[in-house]
Amino acid sequence: MAAKLDVSVISPEKLLFHGDADSIVVPGNEGFFGVYPGHTSLVSLLGIGVLEVRQGNKTKIAAIEGGFFEVRDNKVTILTDHGSLKEDIDLAAAQKALEEAEALPASNEKNTLVLKAKTRILAASR
Repeated sequence: MAAKLDVSVISPEKLLFHGDADSIVVPGNEGFFGVYPGHTSLVSLLGIGVLEVRQGNKTKIAAIEGGFFEVRDNKVTILTDHGSLKEDIDLAAAQKALEEAEALPASNEKNTLVLKAKTRILAASR
């Protein structure tokens, strides 16, 4: 079993992260799951949530908004529809987006916008 995962997190805007990791926690479409070196090959849809890339005692945090995930031979590729690293998230803007989303009439779009804003706030606060 390999000692590390080779992780790439890519959004249409930029490469969010590339490097080695001891483990990751991924927001899958049906819930969160962990990946460690030696994980079986897997392709999955991503949901909206916080991605954790663990490197020793450090954790890289990102807000992820859908996309695809693949793990094969200790290489992890995350292609997200939109993602932001914790350090790139403007907390005040995310809180304003949440207030605006909560003011919308009930709809699936409102629910998605609220979830995205809450995810960005959670990621920025960790």
